Amino acid sequence: MDRLAVFFALLIAAYFGFQFWLLYRTRNQQGRPAPELSDLLDPALLAKPRLVFYFWSPACPMCGQVTRVIDSLLESRDDIVKINAMEQPELARRFRVMGTPTLLTVSDGRIQRILVGAKSEKAIRELVG
Repeated sequence: MDRLAVFFALLIAAYFGFQFWLLYRTRNQQGRPAPELSDLLDPALLAKPRLVFYFWSPACPMCGQVTRVIDSLLESRDDIVKINAMEQPELARRFRVMGTPTLLTVSDGRIQRILVGAKSEKAIRELVG
């Protein structure tokens, strides 16, 4: 029985270790220059002073909650870019997106804020502004 307990303890430690690593990596990206996107996105869109990128995936169970909020915001805003990470993996790779859902704000050519995972509607609306 001791081996089973050790196995589960290591599994739980690995899970939380990955979560902390992901949080560290995400925070490390904030303030860094945004990748060059002129070959993948419309130049008129890139001319906006501030953009919000929403990376989602149809296979992601947590994306549904965030997508509902983003879709309601898309009706009134034109500075949100909704990206299916499975259909545009190059764009996700350039932003170093490790998981979905991910929200990034880019202004003045720099990544300002990043939210990873399912968040409350209040947190999403606060990020989008």
